[in-house]
Amino acid sequence: MNRHPRALPFLFLTEMWERFGFYVVNGMLVLYMSKEFGYTDDASYTIMGAFLALAYIAPFLGGSLADQLLGFKTATVWGGLFLSSGYALLAFWQNGFFLALATIIIGNGLLKPSISSFLGSLYEHGDPHRESGFTLFYIGINTGIVLAGLSSGYIKDHFGWQAGFALASVGLIIGLFTFGLGLKRIDVKTITTHALPPVNRKLKCVIILSCILAAAIVSELLQNSLLAKWLLPSAGIILLIFLLTLTLKQDAENRRQLFTLHALILSSIVFWMMYWQMFFSVNLFIDRLIDKELWGIHIPITVFYTLEAIFVILLGPSFAWSWQTLNRSSRNPSSFSKFVLAIVFVGLGFLTLGISTYFANANHLIHPAWVLVAYFFIAVGEMLLSPIGLSAVTSLAPRKLVGMMMGIWFVALGFGGAFAGWLAKLSNIPENITQALQQLAIYQNAFLDYAYIAFAVAFLLFLLQLFLKKVIRVC
Repeated sequence: MNRHPRALPFLFLTEMWERFGFYVVNGMLVLYMSKEFGYTDDASYTIMGAFLALAYIAPFLGGSLADQLLGFKTATVWGGLFLSSGYALLAFWQNGFFLALATIIIGNGLLKPSISSFLGSLYEHGDPHRESGFTLFYIGINTGIVLAGLSSGYIKDHFGWQAGFALASVGLIIGLFTFGLGLKRIDVKTITTHALPPVNRKLKCVIILSCILAAAIVSELLQNSLLAKWLLPSAGIILLIFLLTLTLKQDAENRRQLFTLHALILSSIVFWMMYWQMFFSVNLFIDRLIDKELWGIHIPITVFYTLEAIFVILLGPSFAWSWQTLNRSSRNPSSFSKFVLAIVFVGLGFLTLGISTYFANANHLIHPAWVLVAYFFIAVGEMLLSPIGLSAVTSLAPRKLVGMMMGIWFVALGFGGAFAGWLAKLSNIPENITQALQQLAIYQNAFLDYAYIAFAVAFLLFLLQLFLKKVIRVC
């Protein structure tokens, strides 16, 4: 750790608690809509997809705001306050369900790119410890996910949905306290990649009021299916045009690096489309068809997604050490190669789940060990992609665009969430199908289709990598 910034442990803990809150909600949301509101699979997937899409598209705007006006420290604090408020609304005002989701989206937009950019700005350009630092930081993310899954399911089962959501709000308060403590004990100023204009109190009030107004507008959009059908795809096309225009305006070296970064970001969407199935189709699959009684102990559904996060934590130090070792011997694979392998591994995860449906017991339930194996493969894929992507953004983006490009990285997660909602519909269980055997057949076809899609995309990306090596020398 002596080769990493002294602020890393505090940023690790802040991100851990932020992800704790987000995944408490994420792990229960589809189940909550299905059981509490009586939504169909199709409706639940649509709302969840739109929520995830906006939660990760918002960092594009939030990152730009941090870059140009607020700075990473202020944006992180404001984002944490919005997130904590959104979780509290979800816990204590059921009729404010969509407003709560919208408030969470605004908070995620401010905090998520800022804290990652904050960490990236602490490393010198070209520092070989950057990737391992982000890998360690990523362990903090998954520690929060583990804590969320292990606690929220039991609390929800014993005290109800509201108590589970309130837990998320408490997690954010702890995270903000940790962040403030770190700033006081360590000489870390309001770090930005370039000089910021002065922001007076009046302008800050305008920004906050604009965020509140945005939450009200997003709340209305979430209730309208038009969002998922037309608005998100249109926003994606506009964003691609904007990025292409911005990239072409850069000098030759920055242009080359940005094209490389765009290729990585676009390929990551496929991975996230598969990854988010853990909270879409796989969540309901576990609820309906996985045997959750193990040695006489009932396992809450939220515990299952912690398996993947536990694997990430266990694998994280090995991956961090591996990248440093391979870097010293100049044998570190390119970021693009790691991304291709990541998609192969997520495909193996769904191939495992598809095969598991052939081995149901007499009650048509599947042993939970199959989920364990599948989530191991997905965790390996995640370690090959997510921390590497975070590191690539902070090293490939021009210094004045780091916050915005970090926001674009999270936009990819958002579009992955939107596509996940559409992809999950392959596993829709019609209301008239109640027999487990029929449900098994539907999930079997869906999971095998997911695997085939992943393998096909990985092959196409492999071919694209060969082309990019010749054209723009992929990093």
